[in-house]
Amino acid sequence: MAVANRTTRYSKASIEIALPEETRIGLGRFVIDDCLNVLTELDDESVDLVITSPPYDGQAKYGNGERYEREWYTGTFLSVTKQIYRVLRPHGSFVLNYRSKRHGDERGLLQYELIFWLREQGFLFAEDFIWGKPSPPPGRFNRYLKDAVEYVFHFGKTPQWQFFPEQCLTPARWDARDRERRKKLAHNYERVNEPSGQGRKRVQAGPDMVRPSTLLLMEPEFLPNPTEHPSRFPVALPAFFINLLTKSGQLVVDPFAGTGTTAVAAEQLGRQWLCVDTNATYASVLPERLRTGH
Repeated sequence: MAVANRTTRYSKASIEIALPEETRIGLGRFVIDDCLNVLTELDDESVDLVITSPPYDGQAKYGNGERYEREWYTGTFLSVTKQIYRVLRPHGSFVLNYRSKRHGDERGLLQYELIFWLREQGFLFAEDFIWGKPSPPPGRFNRYLKDAVEYVFHFGKTPQWQFFPEQCLTPARWDARDRERRKKLAHNYERVNEPSGQGRKRVQAGPDMVRPSTLLLMEPEFLPNPTEHPSRFPVALPAFFINLLTKSGQLVVDPFAGTGTTAVAAEQLGRQWLCVDTNATYASVLPERLRTGH
């Protein structure tokens, strides 16, 4: 994994940044550093999409024995999101994957508090998505069931956040019986002029391709995990939002990039990308991931 020393500042015209360790791969860069150092070097309104999954509350910090407690979110994380707001273009979006841990007999509330804190910073709470995992990991939960749900929150910088649902259409789920039923409904006819007078012409019961819903059914990441990263999401998750919220050639940033899943999705979809993580071990697998596409 080649690392280049850079001395030029990041600009809208190029993906270059004044940081000691930077890896240039494909359409993007992977920087080994604290994401606050990277974000503060970015120009105002230079990023089209930020998508990330920060450490969950109570999770052990990687290698130092500490844990990410509430103070980390009210301090460090909100400092990061303040910079995210600054660097987003007016049409830009911030997509946050987060799920509070259980604490004793109660589910943590931080996942909901984050929404209010980000709104206070100026973000618009555009939508909440549910990531449903058909095959959640097994475990013993006493009075709880398997945890098969995570949240993905979509924030816009302004009401003009861009939106491209036509780039992520899914096949319509009309079965044969439902299609025949719909063809008989009055509202599935349109008035037409016929030589003999007024008539009716049958129209299609429904389109073959439709907009997806806010329920995202995607399996967890089950591929080999050589770096032992504690929480990885599947490539399909960032790919969905990159398609939904950006155009080809635009810039996607992940400030808590881990093993570079966002980079893999962005590279496949022809977007520029900038990923940041403090752990070089996680980043070491990215060249192979980009080569194989997963």
